[in-house]
Amino acid sequence: MKYLLPRLVGSSEALSRLGGGIGTRGPGETKLEADRRRIRVRMKVLQDEIDIVRRRRSQLRERRHKVDVPTVALVGYTNAGKTTLFNRLTNANAEASDALFVTLDPLVRRVNLPDRRDLLLSDTVGFIDRLPHTLVAAFRATLEETADADLVLHVIDASNPERERHVAAVTRVLEEVGALEVPRVEVYNKVDAISPDERRRVQDADPSALLISAHTGAGCDDLLESVAAKLALDQQRVTVELDLADPVHAERLAWLYRHATVHSHATMGERATIEADVPRRLLPMVGLATAARKVRGRRG
Repeated sequence: MKYLLPRLVGSSEALSRLGGGIGTRGPGETKLEADRRRIRVRMKVLQDEIDIVRRRRSQLRERRHKVDVPTVALVGYTNAGKTTLFNRLTNANAEASDALFVTLDPLVRRVNLPDRRDLLLSDTVGFIDRLPHTLVAAFRATLEETADADLVLHVIDASNPERERHVAAVTRVLEEVGALEVPRVEVYNKVDAISPDERRRVQDADPSALLISAHTGAGCDDLLESVAAKLALDQQRVTVELDLADPVHAERLAWLYRHATVHSHATMGERATIEADVPRRLLPMVGLATAARKVRGRRG
């Protein structure tokens, strides 16, 4: 509508801007003004709806932060196979099609990792090259899911000869929405549609990239293991002493088993000593920064 508004001109008699006499107005002048007014009103309604969506999604993200489950966002050029991968990893049945912009509303589902932890996987709208700023603003409620994620999986169509241009376009949009600093993993999808020689060329060009086929499931287990490793890079080994007679400490014990990797658990009477790897970002959220005696800090 922003594109249409300044270009709203008529070519028929009903939209004529010229009258039959000096100083008169054509019948289309009023019609043109009315159409512009309707467009402005519609734009205002849509903008209000977008603001409501942004507030609602912000509230949902805050609720997810409270349960401390890491979030992984799927991004990529439109029709790169993000939704097919989303369905593969989450056992969902979101609509996937060989068409542009099939996914317009982000979907979030839980994924079980090999190390028994859970994460939330978000499927986002596909990007396009030279995405207009006004469209980026309209999609911002969707794209903010990416900027707020703990990890971004950049899904690339390995079978598309324009993949390098698509990668550059996605990088530009990530920069526009403030998601360029989020840790990112390059995932080349649709490798079942390319030759072994092409696979080797892709791998040689980007040795850290993952080659998968969301359609056949090839490489998806390796992808999950890589995601688990990336999300575990910022952990700290701590020893926590708990008084199980204290309800607060009992809740803390349950939280540790839910969000940390517990290595040892020794109980003597009502006292428990837990040694676990806890994500650094979660230490202050349950008082572990003061309750925990650090054994050693480590990365990974």
